[in-house]
This record gives sequence, structure tokens and C-alpha cells, in this order.
Amino acid sequence: MKLFFREHYRFILLFIITLVTTHLFAEDLSLQQGLLWQISKPGSTPSYLFGTIHSEDTRVNQLPALVNSFFEQADSASFELLMDIPTLLKSASAMFFTGEQSLEQILDEDLYNQVINALNQQGMPANVAKRLKPWAVIAMLNAPPTKTGEFLDLLLYKKAQQLKMPTYGLEKVEEQLRVFEGLSLEEQVILLRETLAQFEQMPRIFDKLHELYLQRNLTALMQFSTEYMQPNHSPHEKLVKNFYKKLVDDRNVKMVKRMQKRLQEGNAFIAVGALHLPGKNGIIKLLQAQGYQVLALY
Repeated sequence: MKLFFREHYRFILLFIITLVTTHLFAEDLSLQQGLLWQISKPGSTPSYLFGTIHSEDTRVNQLPALVNSFFEQADSASFELLMDIPTLLKSASAMFFTGEQSLEQILDEDLYNQVINALNQQGMPANVAKRLKPWAVIAMLNAPPTKTGEFLDLLLYKKAQQLKMPTYGLEKVEEQLRVFEGLSLEEQVILLRETLAQFEQMPRIFDKLHELYLQRNLTALMQFSTEYMQPNHSPHEKLVKNFYKKLVDDRNVKMVKRMQKRLQEGNAFIAVGALHLPGKNGIIKLLQAQGYQVLALY
């Protein structure tokens, strides 16, 4: 069972080690600070939006008392995905080729050896690695090696289940997979090369992401994540930016649409990767455009 949680953790983590938002009424994005936000409209019961980072770091997983209080008193909990067994099985199985196709057939020898060596450092044997699709390799290399599989979103989901709280998913796993499956094999290989070019820097990148998240600095987190995903020197800048748009911006619109029912019910706790919160195309701005007041609480 833990294998599926670990694979799902790695898969979700590409949705980018997603991260970190005071009032966003000002256009000055330097003011974006906070992880827990109150969402309200006159005459309705407020709900709460929490930005997560898909991490098993104990500094992250020990929720502040204020956040924990709003979570435990909520009438419902919503997440990017329902992290039940069928969902985890679908996300894990989708990462592998079926039939005779293999990674070794798609990549040139040098790139294939780089992939095998990189995945071996994460504890994956070559006979398993060669069955992975290129986008799945990207997902795994964009995640630190996991020890427990107990990442923040999963812990919140399990706690909601223990509290017998109604739980909802803002997306279906097929929709998240489509972001990757919609890429041609050629495009996947291009993005894989981009990922491998930064592989040695990954530990530093993960440390910086955690540092900015713990500072609750959405602006810096967004800037760092964007720079990380969209390097200016990339000869494939258009492809990378389009992928980022599908990965973050397009999903923001979908999630805001689907959280409306929970917001109308009131006292909902909604947890999504914090990178979905800030910026002109972020969830907070989208909610404000619909007339909601959005106030940072933590």
C-alpha cells in the first residue's frame, strides 16, 4: 500500500512541489504573504483556503494550531484529488508503458543511461525504470527521495477521514494525467532533457522551496518556482511555458469553478498546492473577481 502512496506523492509533487498567500487587493505582488486564507461573501458563512506543499518534511507536516483548529472545525474538506485507493492505483499504473514499448526504445543511449543512473539514485531498479513513460520520469526526478510517503496533503486527507468529514476532489485523476498524456513523446523527451539538466541542483531547489514555504512568502515562492520551471536559457521556452500554463493556470480556473458548491455551503476547508494561490491567474485573484473577500489569517 505504501508503494502507491509514494508513487502518488512523486506524481503529485511535480504539480509543483506546489507552494505558498494578506489581502491581494493590491496589484503590488510583493505583498503576497500567507498560507491560510478566509474566503467570504456578505450573508454567507466563511470558508478557508490553505496552501500546501507536497512534502513529508516534519516542519511542514506539523500544522500550526490556528490552521489545525479551522481544519478540525470545518464541515467539509476539499483537495486537488481524492486520495483514495482507486485514484492512487490509476495514477501509479498510468506512469508505465503497456505492451512492448519501453523507455529504452524512445531515448538515445546516452539519455537513457542518464535516466537510469538518476532513478537508481532514488532507489528504482533499471528493470522497472525502463517501463516508465518519459513524463513519469520527469515527475519522479522532480521529487526528493521519499522515506515515509506521509506528505502534507495525504495527512490532511487521512485526518479528514478519521474525523468522518465529507471529502471532495476538485479534479479527477484522469484530468491531471491528461496534462502529461497530452504531450507528444517528442515533447516529453524535450522536457525530460530539461529536467536532467537540473538534476544535480535538485537538493538545493528542494531546500529553497521548503525555506520559502515555511516563510509563507508567496511572492518569492512563485518567482523561484517560475524560474525553476521556465529557465530563460531554454531553447524550448515556448513548450515549457505552455506546459506551465496547463500545469498551473488552467487548473486554477477549473478548481475555482468546482469549489463553488463548497463555498456556498460555507465552513469548507480547501487545501491545494500553494503555487495555485498567488499571481494574476491564481486562485485568490480568481475568487476576488467573483466577488469574494479574501483575507490572510496565517
